[in-house]
Amino acid sequence: MTKLIFGFLFSCFAFLSISFASSVNDGFNEYQKGNSLEALELFEKACTKGASSGCYNLGLMYYKGQQVEQDYAKAVNAFTIACDDGHGAACYNLAYMFQNGQGVRLDSLKAITLYEKSCENGISAGCFNIANMYEVADGVDKDIFKTVDYLTKACNMGHAKACYNLAYRFKNEDGVEKDPLKSASLYKKSCDLGYSSACHNLGVMYLEGEYFTKNEKKAGELFKKACDMNLDISCEAYNNLKK
Repeated sequence: MTKLIFGFLFSCFAFLSISFASSVNDGFNEYQKGNSLEALELFEKACTKGASSGCYNLGLMYYKGQQVEQDYAKAVNAFTIACDDGHGAACYNLAYMFQNGQGVRLDSLKAITLYEKSCENGISAGCFNIANMYEVADGVDKDIFKTVDYLTKACNMGHAKACYNLAYRFKNEDGVEKDPLKSASLYKKSCDLGYSSACHNLGVMYLEGEYFTKNEKKAGELFKKACDMNLDISCEAYNNLKK
């Protein structure tokens, strides 16, 4: 499931003048205090002066409609300005709006173009969403090779679910050559990034011992880790091992 990136940015890039940075930071501080109109005015001022993070925060305020009246059209405009200036998160949010027809006509091809731009600017979720769109043929032809390519990009950026999805593919020969050891390595990476299902699946691999030496102790540790992340099936598996 795709989600909007909601985090406010109050730091500015090095090429912005001190006054622009101050406007964005002051806007963030006012927003935190609940002074929405003052925050809006400061973000708008920073945006007008060329601070992409000001435009991005302005877009978030209009999108969320918290403390100000929700206005998707204004959000699209602000995100577009920031995205054109290379702001990856703004490109991602704009892509999300085109993918879901919020404030614009639904346009999957436009969404992919914008997700691609966000991906190129280091937003792992942008890469991940492109992978999903090629997986389910959302506005494009189904392409497993591109799905794997973008999952790999997202995983390399630290996207836990992308690593999990890749691990599943390598274990089950889904669009890639079967490679259980690579699968285990990817499950471990996903688990270390906090994805509970990856911890569980790696635990199952250790418990079954199909591809490497069976290790119930290691399996138990992984089930416990996933259980601590509130994955019920792992709690059950962990308790069964203790019997």
